[in-house]
Parts: sequence; C-alpha cells; structure tokens
Amino acid sequence: MSRNARVTVVIPAWQAAEFLAQTLESLRTQTTPPESVIVVDDGSTDDTPRIAIEGGATLLRQDRRGPGAARNRGVAHATTEFVAFLDADDWYAPDKLERSIGLLDKLSAACLATDAWVVRGDRIHGRKNQRRHVPSVLTTERLLKASPVICSSVIARRSAVLAVGGFDEHPDLIATEDFDLWLRMSEREPLAYLGEPLTFYRAHQGSLSNNDRFVRGIDRILARVATQHVGEAHFQNLIRRRRADVRLDLAWDLITTGRRREGVAMIREAQGLACTWKAVRMRLRSLFRA
Repeated sequence: MSRNARVTVVIPAWQAAEFLAQTLESLRTQTTPPESVIVVDDGSTDDTPRIAIEGGATLLRQDRRGPGAARNRGVAHATTEFVAFLDADDWYAPDKLERSIGLLDKLSAACLATDAWVVRGDRIHGRKNQRRHVPSVLTTERLLKASPVICSSVIARRSAVLAVGGFDEHPDLIATEDFDLWLRMSEREPLAYLGEPLTFYRAHQGSLSNNDRFVRGIDRILARVATQHVGEAHFQNLIRRRRADVRLDLAWDLITTGRRREGVAMIREAQGLACTWKAVRMRLRSLFRA
C-alpha cells in the first residue's frame, strides 16, 4: 500500500467547533493517512472554518443546505479512488483507513461499512451492532429489515457513489439521506460489512421534531423502493414492517415525554401497517404510563 491511502475523507460540518479538532487529529494519526481531507462548512457561524484550516483540511464553504448536500460537494471535489464519510463529531480508530481500504481491495467491493463504538458524552456505550448478527454482505433486503450502517464507518469507491447520483438533498431526508444512498448502492451491488468497530460515533439525543422528520424521510425512501418492487409480496411486507417500526420508535418518544394520546395514535397507525409483537408490547406498556 502507498504511503497515503487512496481516499478523500469528506466531513460535513455545521457549528462543529467543539469536536472537529479531535476528528481531524484522528486522521493525522492514521497508520495510513488519507491522501486528502475535505471539510465542507455548511453555513457555520462558529470557529469551524478556522479549526478546519488549522487541522490541515481543504475547506469548502456553502450556505446551509444540510449534510447530504455537503457530502455531495466534497465527493465532487475529490479526485481519489475512494471517498470516506466522517461526521464532524465522530472519529476513527488509528488503523481504520488502512484496514478498510485493504479489505475493499481484497474483495473488489464498491462499498464497505464497519461496526462502530457508540459514544454518549465522554463514555463508550458498547458497539452499534453488538446485540444483533450482521452478515458480511448487506443486500437491499437486509438493509430494509434494519440498517446496521453508521455513515461515519463507510468507505466507498467514488465512481460507485457518483453512479447512483450521490446523496438525495431533499430536506425531508436530513438524517436519512445516508440510508437512502446505501439502498440505492445495494441495488447495484451489495455492501461489504466488517463486524469490527473502527469508528467512534457520537450519539446525540434527538428532538421530537427531528424524529418526525425521520419518519417522513423513511416513508419517502421506502415509497421509491416500493415502486421498484411492485407485485413482490416479500419486499412489500418488508417495507410495511419498516414503516411500522419507525412509527413505533416515535410513538414511544411521544409517550415518554407526556404526549400519550399522540403516541397511542401512532401505535395504531403502525399496527395498521404491520401487526407485530413490538406494537402489542408497546401498547401494553403505554397503559402503565397513563
């Protein structure tokens, strides 16, 4: 392998001054550093641009358009064979790039995701996928059931990302634009998966408005998938089940924040899409929070 990894790390950044220096430091200390690092400042008003430049990154600036648009800008600017997606508050294990690109070369794969350590505050709370089995090949079917992919763990061939049109920049897809991209890429070629945590991912508490947008985003994505699998009962059932699951997650957030009536209505909506034990258990649990 060459002295530098054949990869551009693309970092979308908005108001990222608190964590960006640590993110960039994790790239400088890679066993095989990236050929290029691009920070796309998405309309920040804090010290994000200064920290990016001082950290040795190429800085691109734009009015605030969301992380999907920022990543697309970085991919368009990159010239390397591979692109890696890293959020401005996440960071890499020291051998992340060396091992990931080595495996991509070995498999001749278009895209690789790995497991990730989940960080809340200053503490690591286990691995993203430690409680479920994730196969080494992620098909469209597997991603529809539940996506195990953290965006900051992904490295892909730049040509493969461009071939499917990059990230969808629609406002409803903020926070789900990466899931949409993995699905579109998987329709051409399954994603490779390595079950070792090579990324540190900061999990932040989301607001109810963000969770509502997450549901809208999933619905928009799955509506597209549904049109590609008309008449295929198995895929249509997977889509209904996924739409139900995200509604149940939102329902529990509503219930635990005192909006029980709205939460129960959301459970009923989920049950109308797919009748699952998860919905039954949640409905029973809601009775004790009346």
